[in-house]
Amino acid sequence: MATSSSMPVTQRPVGSTETADSRRGGWAAFVLGLLVAPVALFLLVAAAVIGASPSGWGYVVGLVLVAAGLLSRPWRRRRGLTRSGLGVVLCVVAGRLVFADGTQVETLRLPDGGHRWVNRIVAERDGTMLAGYALVLSGGVPRSDSREFLSALESAFDRMDAAEGALATPAVATYLGLQSPKSFDALVIPPPDVAKPETAFVFLHGYAGNFAVYCWQMSRAVRAISALTVCPSVGPVGDWWSPQGERTLEETFDWLAARGVRRVYLGGLSNGGAGASVLVHRVSHPRLELRGLVLVSGAYSEMPAPSVPTLLVQGRHDSMMPTRSMRAIAERMGRRATYFEVDSGHFAFLDRHEECERAIAAWLRERERE
Repeated sequence: MATSSSMPVTQRPVGSTETADSRRGGWAAFVLGLLVAPVALFLLVAAAVIGASPSGWGYVVGLVLVAAGLLSRPWRRRRGLTRSGLGVVLCVVAGRLVFADGTQVETLRLPDGGHRWVNRIVAERDGTMLAGYALVLSGGVPRSDSREFLSALESAFDRMDAAEGALATPAVATYLGLQSPKSFDALVIPPPDVAKPETAFVFLHGYAGNFAVYCWQMSRAVRAISALTVCPSVGPVGDWWSPQGERTLEETFDWLAARGVRRVYLGGLSNGGAGASVLVHRVSHPRLELRGLVLVSGAYSEMPAPSVPTLLVQGRHDSMMPTRSMRAIAERMGRRATYFEVDSGHFAFLDRHEECERAIAAWLRERERE
């Protein structure tokens, strides 16, 4: 009988290998959790402070579950906590992609009229309020201007959310660097009583980018003349006086003319006001009649007098766009200018929104009667 001369090979039990791999994986998850947990904790506190949206809370809860799952992985026998957190996050993303379209406010990609789905992922309220708190706490906004800023901003979102529900925001694409004259986001808000308006109000955003809350606020005044409100995007700086800003406004006018609009008002907020005061002399369209100019908390100090009636809306204590400069512009323009001042700072359009809305609406109605 033949016998084998080979010695038996010593092998590590399969179960032992799986256990070692599982332990290494558990500690790797724990290390990752140490990175994720501080972010989750910060966002949890921030959500409570700023009064986050339902989707914002959904993201935070999902991230907290992910962090808890990663940190407890080495000691847990049952798996699924981390996956549950990721599932919550994905459900929130899916919900916003499906439902974040607003009642009247639409975010279009011009000039082709398409949409950017990325603009639906995050609620504008959450990012804007978080940035607002950061600016105020860091001293990025002067005290004289920021006194009522945060409460006014929160109130504006409350009003818009009640009227519109969940909606997209061009701010996401703006901070991803996607805005260009050939493809830019624009908020489009039709009047409630006219199917095909022949008058439009183009409102240029200020520094930090285009936000639905400011456009929606302006549309409340613009509906007094049953006009279409359009708020194009140029980038986070709001440099409308640049070649990019000029071409973006030209494309916006082309889009309006193609829709049958015949008359247009041009307006701007802060940097947008400065840009509008410059572009009113540069940009025109053969099929659009420019009816007037509205400058809110911003204008180019050396602007030549425009050939159209101009409304200047200003906060009395504005230190970011000095009130004396706006008064001087109005005086230099003479009878073509209407100057309206409220007891506020640079954010008068928010914290004195009712007064500003009435003044703009009354001025627009007067222009239409003429």
